[in-house]
Amino acid sequence: MSTRLMGAGWLLVLVLAGCASSEKPVAVRVVEDEKLVRGCQVLGTVADNEFDDLLKKASRLGGNVALLTPQRKTKGGYFGLQDYMTADVYRCDGAR
Repeated sequence: MSTRLMGAGWLLVLVLAGCASSEKPVAVRVVEDEKLVRGCQVLGTVADNEFDDLLKKASRLGGNVALLTPQRKTKGGYFGLQDYMTADVYRCDGAR
């Protein structure tokens, strides 16, 4: 087998491996009622303009519950004004 063909084969393997997502599914419950997070540990606040990305950020903090703020906000940036949402992230033990 030629070196060139072997190199192309390894390149294909690396590309295919890169396409497979290694990220775990996000297991974050989204709530809007503050009563549901009483007694839970506060971990921080996250913000994003994409709901899925917001959940991923909450998961990275170690949270399993995200308390959404009641309104969307507008934030200025390099590309102009963008809508984004915020959530307080909690670690709640036990079923709620």
